[in-house]
Amino acid sequence: MQIKKIFLASSEELKEDRRAFELMLGRLNRQWRARDYSFDLVVWENFVDAMSPEGLQKEYDKAVADCDIFVMMFFTKVGRYTLQEFTTAFEGMKDDSRPRIYTYFRNDFILTGDVDENIKSLLDFKAKLKELKHYVTTYRNTEDLQYQFSLQLEKLYGEEGSAAQEIADSTSPMKVGEIALLLTYRHLFGTGTVDVQRMSAAVERAGRQVRDTLFQMANAMRRETWLADKRLMERTIPVFEALTRSDPTWHFPWGNLGYALVDKVTPDWRRAKDCLDKAVKLRGDRVEEGFFYQYNRARCAVQLDPAFAAGAAADPATRDAVLKVLKDARREMDAGWDELIEKPDSEPLRTWLALNGSPRLR
Repeated sequence: MQIKKIFLASSEELKEDRRAFELMLGRLNRQWRARDYSFDLVVWENFVDAMSPEGLQKEYDKAVADCDIFVMMFFTKVGRYTLQEFTTAFEGMKDDSRPRIYTYFRNDFILTGDVDENIKSLLDFKAKLKELKHYVTTYRNTEDLQYQFSLQLEKLYGEEGSAAQEIADSTSPMKVGEIALLLTYRHLFGTGTVDVQRMSAAVERAGRQVRDTLFQMANAMRRETWLADKRLMERTIPVFEALTRSDPTWHFPWGNLGYALVDKVTPDWRRAKDCLDKAVKLRGDRVEEGFFYQYNRARCAVQLDPAFAAGAAADPATRDAVLKVLKDARREMDAGWDELIEKPDSEPLRTWLALNGSPRLR
């Protein structure tokens, strides 16, 4: 059995987050025991608050140096003892790459009346991390923290058990979900080589709760990267494809697959429109659940007009078909249409309308 020690450092304000982390590690230990791993958690509350010949902080520092992983959580402040523990961990990492350091910042609401001079310690620490080229991971709640850290453990120690990623008929639903989460995370964020077919098979067999999480993960990446890094955005496509196969009646994956195909480096207009057509049909009248479906259908319809590339007006049948999609988009978006049609992405729509006599869409 390999025992890995994890030192958890944070200020008193994150006491509940530390307790949640400790509970999570207990659950992970039950799962990892079959893989011959055990994780021992070291937190400052576990130290005896008694006189030490070298001072209690020295005892903390020794514990930090003896750990394999150092986890630091912070929110509105960074105490001087927590900062000293981070410094000890960082110096040890420079000497022998141990411990590995993970810093998590709770990104949450705070009342301005609760802000005091301690906020400067947070800003100073963030600046220090930037100088060290060590960037923080943000988390929204304890569930998010637990999920992100469990994936890091997989990245560190899970590679040896690649056979554990295989799915057989006898694989339990819980294990299938675990594999689907792990492989999808690695695929989206490039933390390891992933067999896309294996990932897709796991996603298709995962339970609804896991698939909801995978959708949110892929959707967040698509939103963040569609403009700035289209190559990275394209990694979401096989995830959305697998989700459409897992539940063909779920409109969100169809719609987001359509968006991703539109925003590729080389857009796939035909397939994107097919996906968006499907999403619109499945969504029905719940317009708020896919506000931009019809708009992107219109973008596809214009690009698929054979005459448009030649700068000519459409033939009558194509003109009527494209106009119907444009009118559907105009009706659904209502007052938002006038602003959207002036955006740069709408230039092809404006050009098509001009080529075809500027028809009214109402």
